[in-house]
Amino acid sequence: MEHADKNRNTLSFLAHFEGPCPRCGFKLHHPTSNNCPECGFILLVTLKKPFQCTSWHLFLFGLIASLGVCIDQAGLFFAARVYQGSPIMWAWVLPELFFFVLIAAGIVLWWKARKWANELSNNSKLFIGAAGLVLPIIWFNIIFWLFVLTS
Repeated sequence: MEHADKNRNTLSFLAHFEGPCPRCGFKLHHPTSNNCPECGFILLVTLKKPFQCTSWHLFLFGLIASLGVCIDQAGLFFAARVYQGSPIMWAWVLPELFFFVLIAAGIVLWWKARKWANELSNNSKLFIGAAGLVLPIIWFNIIFWLFVLTS
């Protein structure tokens, strides 16, 4: 479809449209151009694919939540030592920082592997999705037991 046809189809749709602008929420009432009169946003008629939770999303969630676990644990170590008036024990904090960097690198790599992850078999996707859901629990246990065994 050419640009002129798309523009003509958009204008014919907008001639009967009443609703909010997708960007600013301005109430559009049969607009005569394909620009929002309030914010200037170019209005397009499109069909959007609804969000679909995939194994890639679940594993990304697991990585991000694991990053949160590292931040939480490091924060607790800092807060406990500061509250007690004791010096910070770097033997407790350095493993947290190491895992933080490791997981941050994992997020970058996983982001780049999106296409690859979507082409896997259904069984592999199921395994990756399940692993993503339990990943924060696994990281918490690794960090917790490292702390227990080294203190």
